[in-house]
Amino acid sequence: MINRLAKGLETVTFKLWLLFLLMSQSIYAIMQSYSIPRICQEAGGLQIFDMNPLGYTYEYAHKFLLQLSEEGYTLYLHVQLPLDILFPILNGLTGLSTFILLLRLYNKVKNTSASSIYSSFSKAALALPLVAMLFDYLENIMIFMMLSYKAAVPIILVYAASTFTIIKSISTLVFYIVVIAILLVNGAAWIRSRSKKEQTDGEFRD
Repeated sequence: MINRLAKGLETVTFKLWLLFLLMSQSIYAIMQSYSIPRICQEAGGLQIFDMNPLGYTYEYAHKFLLQLSEEGYTLYLHVQLPLDILFPILNGLTGLSTFILLLRLYNKVKNTSASSIYSSFSKAALALPLVAMLFDYLENIMIFMMLSYKAAVPIILVYAASTFTIIKSISTLVFYIVVIAILLVNGAAWIRSRSKKEQTDGEFRD
């Protein structure tokens, strides 16, 4: 599956990456500026489940659902969750495209073939945004179920939702660390290639 995905993503362009980025961040901006603050306000200042990267306890979930007003339930169910259906896929495509473009840049700087896209490291990196996307959707399903139960939410449901949130957060964090690492490697490779070129040009002039 990863091989087929990698082969399909070889055609990713900067414009396509930019489109995914703008679409995902536009949705994220709407959530951050409108739906999330409104829901938090309707829950007495408590942060929504999605924005607790380290997870949450049953006590926290029960208190949140108990304090959440009817308007807050409506906002969560009919505004926040629908937005969060679009965001994971767009964010995942942005992450995949980012990695492909960075790897392509690295191959260009190192003057190597694109075959390294099929390396074990590349496959693992490509899997990270997919894992984050999958567990984001699983988290959303659990949140929908918790909102349906309201304050009578079963403890096992809360633990499952919290676990999905933690896995989503960890995979997202690791992916960004990998992206930063590739950027640093690209920068170092570019500096070395420039130094070699200057040394070669200097030898020819001599």
